[in-house]
Amino acid sequence: MKVELVSYTKDGEKVVAIASKMSRSRKGWKHHEETMTEDEIETWIRDAVIHGYWSPLEHSVYTFSIEGISRVASHQLVRHRIASYTQMSHRFAKPVDEYYQPVVPPSAEKRAEKLAENVYKQIYSYYYELLKNGVPEEDARYVLPNGVNTNIVVTMNARELYNFFGLRLCSRAQWEIRAVAWKMLEEVKKVHPRLFRYAGPNCIIH
Repeated sequence: MKVELVSYTKDGEKVVAIASKMSRSRKGWKHHEETMTEDEIETWIRDAVIHGYWSPLEHSVYTFSIEGISRVASHQLVRHRIASYTQMSHRFAKPVDEYYQPVVPPSAEKRAEKLAENVYKQIYSYYYELLKNGVPEEDARYVLPNGVNTNIVVTMNARELYNFFGLRLCSRAQWEIRAVAWKMLEEVKKVHPRLFRYAGPNCIIH
């Protein structure tokens, strides 16, 4: 799989910090924008997260390109509703080339990898036969396996990312969505380390 942060609120950390401070100040945006120090940015981000005051984090937004995951993982991903999604269509982008390597779970590797590959190959052959017999793409795709890979563009704000990370970084989460979540966290920490310093799985006591 490939997970890449393709767009984000460049000054998101400062935006979140100013929004957090403005909730307790009579002064307006311009004053805080001109006077806020780097130390204050850290302080006001920490204050918002520690006290569970999440609304300031909604002002910083992140867009990811997630490629080569299974439909199993994408179905878990889209359950996080405070987000925007655009997913590859299996109607218009038919699985007929090297980009459509099915996802084989680790539990099948070595023990049943060949079996899984044969099952995928058989299902794909049925899919192609349906197309050859005039079945429309939108109907032929009904037989495609959950392991068929897909690409999806995801946009979430920092508040939803905290919620997403809390649930999907946990060791109890399914392996593939957990891998996606860890890669997403790595991406946002590269650009906004102060904002995501406190992000992590809920199932671990910090």
